[in-house]
Amino acid sequence: MDFQFTLLQGQVMAKCSMEHFAVANWFNTEIPSNSQLISTALAQLQIAKSFTPEQESQLFGKEYSLFINADEVMIRANNLAIHQDTTELEPDFHYYDEESIAFLGLEDFERFLRSYLEFIG
Repeated sequence: MDFQFTLLQGQVMAKCSMEHFAVANWFNTEIPSNSQLISTALAQLQIAKSFTPEQESQLFGKEYSLFINADEVMIRANNLAIHQDTTELEPDFHYYDEESIAFLGLEDFERFLRSYLEFIG
C-alpha cells in the first residue's frame, strides 16, 4: 500500500493509493478527534495475530469503522452498513463505493500506523 503523510495547517493528513483511499478517509476523519485510536488499533492488531479464523475485532468510529480479523483489516464507511435498495437502479448501474471501503493485510496497516507515529515523532 502506498501512502504519504503531510502537515496541512497544523494537522497531519494522509493520502493513500486509490484502492486504499478509505484508509486515508478513516485516518483524516477519525484520528483528529480521537488520537488514542492509533494505539488502540495497534493493540488490536497484536491481539488479532492470535485470532482464530472466525474471530474479529471491531472499532467503530463516527464515519468509518475498522474490522480486524486474523488475516486482514477492513475499513468501511458506516453509511455502507445501511441497506440500500438497489432495485431502483437502472441495469448496469452500480453504486460507487471504492472510496468507502478498503481491505489490507495486518502488516500493511501496522506499517501505516507506525509510519504516522514516526512522522509526528
